[in-house]
Amino acid sequence: MNDSSPRAACTLTWEAVVLDADTDEGIPGAQLVLQPAGGKSPSFVRSERDGRVEVTGLCPGTMRVRVSKAEHASLALEVAVEVPQRQADVEPTIIELEGLHDHHSAHVIVIHDESPTNVAASESLAGAELARARGQGLADTLSNMSGVTTLRGPAGGMGKPIIRGQFGRRNAIVVDGVRHEGQEWGLDHAPEVDPYAAGRITVIKGAGTIRFGPDAVGGVVLLEGLPLPRRPGLSGEVSSVGFSNPLGGGGAARIDWAPARGRGFAMRVEGNLARHRAAMTPTYALDNTGASTWNAGTRLGYASELADVEVGYHLMRSRLGICTCLRVSSPDEFQLSIDRRGPVNLDLYTADFTLDRPRQEIWHHVAFAHARVMLAQAGELHVTYAFQFDDRQEFDIVRGDIQGPQLRFGLATHSADLRFEHSAVHMGTWALVGTLGASASQQRNEFESASSLIPDYRQWSWGIYDVERFVHERVELEIGARYDGLHRLALLSERDYLGQDAGGRLDPSRCDRASAGDGGRCTHQFHTPSLSLGVLGRPIRRVPEFSWRTQLDSSARIPAIDEQFMNGAAPSFPILGFGDAKIGVERSWGGETSLQYDGDWLFVEAAAYATYIDDYIYFVPQPQTGQCAPLTCTTRGPFPVFAFVPTDALFGGGEVRFDLTAPRLPFGLSGSAAWVRALDLDSRSYLAFVPADRYALAGRYFWPDTKVSSRGYLELNGTVVARQTRVDPELDFAPAPPAYVLLGAGAGVEFAAAQQLVHVSVVGTNLLNQRYREYNSLLRYFADEPGWGLQLRVSVDFDVPRARGAAV
Repeated sequence: MNDSSPRAACTLTWEAVVLDADTDEGIPGAQLVLQPAGGKSPSFVRSERDGRVEVTGLCPGTMRVRVSKAEHASLALEVAVEVPQRQADVEPTIIELEGLHDHHSAHVIVIHDESPTNVAASESLAGAELARARGQGLADTLSNMSGVTTLRGPAGGMGKPIIRGQFGRRNAIVVDGVRHEGQEWGLDHAPEVDPYAAGRITVIKGAGTIRFGPDAVGGVVLLEGLPLPRRPGLSGEVSSVGFSNPLGGGGAARIDWAPARGRGFAMRVEGNLARHRAAMTPTYALDNTGASTWNAGTRLGYASELADVEVGYHLMRSRLGICTCLRVSSPDEFQLSIDRRGPVNLDLYTADFTLDRPRQEIWHHVAFAHARVMLAQAGELHVTYAFQFDDRQEFDIVRGDIQGPQLRFGLATHSADLRFEHSAVHMGTWALVGTLGASASQQRNEFESASSLIPDYRQWSWGIYDVERFVHERVELEIGARYDGLHRLALLSERDYLGQDAGGRLDPSRCDRASAGDGGRCTHQFHTPSLSLGVLGRPIRRVPEFSWRTQLDSSARIPAIDEQFMNGAAPSFPILGFGDAKIGVERSWGGETSLQYDGDWLFVEAAAYATYIDDYIYFVPQPQTGQCAPLTCTTRGPFPVFAFVPTDALFGGGEVRFDLTAPRLPFGLSGSAAWVRALDLDSRSYLAFVPADRYALAGRYFWPDTKVSSRGYLELNGTVVARQTRVDPELDFAPAPPAYVLLGAGAGVEFAAAQQLVHVSVVGTNLLNQRYREYNSLLRYFADEPGWGLQLRVSVDFDVPRARGAAV
C-alpha cells in the first residue's frame, strides 16, 4: 500500500548491508550511487565499517543503485522503495559484491572463522588506483610500488619490472592463473602482457617459487581479470586515454553479459588499442620510438556452487620502434654520445608516428580453460590448461632492396596446472589449510635468421608442490616444499656449434654432432628442490591491526636458454652477447621480515630482506681492449660485449611505505622509500644494473562529494632517485648518471548518471621538464629520458540493472 501524499512521499528510509560474497563480512567504504525515481539527480553514500548503509528522505518508486568498491566487481540493481505495511517487516537489503580473488585465484583462501593473510610481502593495484595507470605498459604500471622499478628498453618506452633488484626471468608473471611465456631472454624484451584487461595487479615481493615455479626467485606479478558476472544483465566499460608525450592515445571497451534464462552462464568481449609517436626529451626527439598496440579477447564461463568452467582467448599485437640513437658507426661516436649527453646526429631526429627500422613486431596468442570442482567436504579441485604462441620478428637496418625481418622467433607453449585446496582441518584453536599441486609444460622454439643468436630448442618441465598453513587467531605458520624437473634439447646450427665449441662455451659431456654439416645437439637435465618457512604474528592482542611477518626460503633457478647458448646480436638492442652451456642451477638462500600497521586512517609497512645466491648467473658488460675499445669490432660494426658469468652474490635491502588519510580532514599523504644493495662476492665488487635508492612522496586533497560528483581529488607528488654510487667503473661503458628529481601532479573525479558512472582523471609527469638518465635504462648510454607530459583518461562504467524488489 502506497501513500501518495506529499508529506509521506519523500520521507522514506532505505537500509542495506554491503557484504563480501566470499566471506559474508561487511565491506566498509563501498560507494553507492543512488538514482531516485522521477529523474532526480543521483546522490552518493558510503557504507560504514560494518558495511551498513542508511538513506533517508526517499520518495516511493523504483530506485537504481550502483555499488562499487576497489578489488570487487561493481554491481547494479533496482530497489522498490515503498511504505511498509508494518514496521516489523522492514529488513535491510543484502548486497553481495564478488571479490576479484575469484575461484581461480591461488593465493586467497577463505576459512570460516580464521582468515589467513599473505606471509610474503605484497602490494596491489585495483579500482581507481589501477584506472589511473591505464594505457601504460606493465612495468610502468608497477613502477609506483615500493621496491619495484623498471629496466627500460629502447623500444617504444617498454620495459621490464625490477623487483628488489631482480628482473626478467627471475620474476614470474601470472595472468588469470596462467604463467606468461614469451621471448624474455633479451634485456629489452618487454613481457607481452595487456595490463588493460586486469582488474587487479598484485606484486608478491620475494621468492614465490613454491607456488609459481623455480623462476620466481625475485618475485611474482599476478594479473587478475574482473570475474565474469553472476547476476543476469549487461554491463561493461568504455574508456579512452590521451598522452602529450609521447603524443598519442587509445581506447578500450569491455562488455559483460549474463542471460536471465541461462543462470550461471556469462560471457565477456573486450579489446583496446593505442598508438603514439616518438617521445620527446627536454631538448630533442627520441627518433623512431613510436609504438602501435592492440589487444582483443573473449571468455565464456559457467558458474555454480559445485563447479565453475571458463574458457577464453586473448591476442596481443605490438609494433615497437627501436631508437635510432642506438646505432653508432665507431667507438669514437659511442664515446661522443656519452660525453655530449646526446646522440651524435640528434639534429636529424624527428618525433613522428612512422615506425622505421629497426623495430620489433609481436603477435602473442593465449588460449586457456579453467575448471573448479567441489569435492564434497574434502575441498576444491582446480584444473587449468593453456596454450601460448609468441611470434616475434625483429627488423634491422638493411639495404633498401631487402624485405622482411632479419630475425624471427616462434615459441609455442602447452601448460597444465592441477591443484587441490583441501578444506580446513580444525585442531582445537588451530586450523590447517593448504594446497597440493602439480604442473607440467612443453615448449618448442623455432629461430629463423641468417646469423646465430638463440638456437632452436625443445623443453619439457614439471613440478609438484605442497603448501600448508596452520592458522591461529594471532599466529599463522606456513610451510612449503616444491620439486621441479626440466629436460632441454638445444639444436645448434653447424656454424653456431663450431663457434661456441671453439670458444669453450659448450659442455662436451652433453653436446654432440651427428655428422659433419648437421650442427650439434646439446641435452641438459635439471632437478631442483625448493623450501620455504613463514610466520605471521599479531603480537599485541589489543592492537590487531599490527602484524609481524618473517619468511625463510631456499630456491633454485634453472638457467634459461640464452644464459646457456646466446651467441650474437639482435636489432632490438645491438649488443654482442655470449652464453655458457656449462652454467648450472643457481641456488638462493634468503629471508625477509616486515612490520605492518593497517588501521582505519593509517597504513605503515617496513620490510628488510637479504639473499645469498650461489652461482648467480650474471649478465655483465665486458669492456674490450684494442682498436675498438671499449667495444668490439665486427663486420656489422662496433658492439658492446656482454657475457653470462656465474658468481656468488649477496642481495639485501629494505622498503618503507605509508598511507595516511587524516580523520575528518580532506587530506591524505603517502610515501615510500626503497634501497637495494648487491655484491659480487667473488670479485668483491658491486653488481651492475642494481636500482639506485628511490624516495617518493605524494599529498592529496579530497574535495567533498556533491549531488553530481564524488571521489574528487587533487594530488601533488615527487620522486627522488639518488645516483648509483655502488658500481664497478671497470664493468661499465659509462659512469652512472647523476641523481634527479621528478615532480608530478594529478586530479580526478567521478560523475554519476542514470545507468553510468563516468571517471575523469588527468596526470602530469616530469612537470619541471627535468633532463635526466635512468641507471636502469638501456637507453642511458645513448640518450636522455622523455620530458614533461600529460595524460587524460576518461572511462564510463555502464550497467543495465536487473529488477530487484525490497520493501522499505
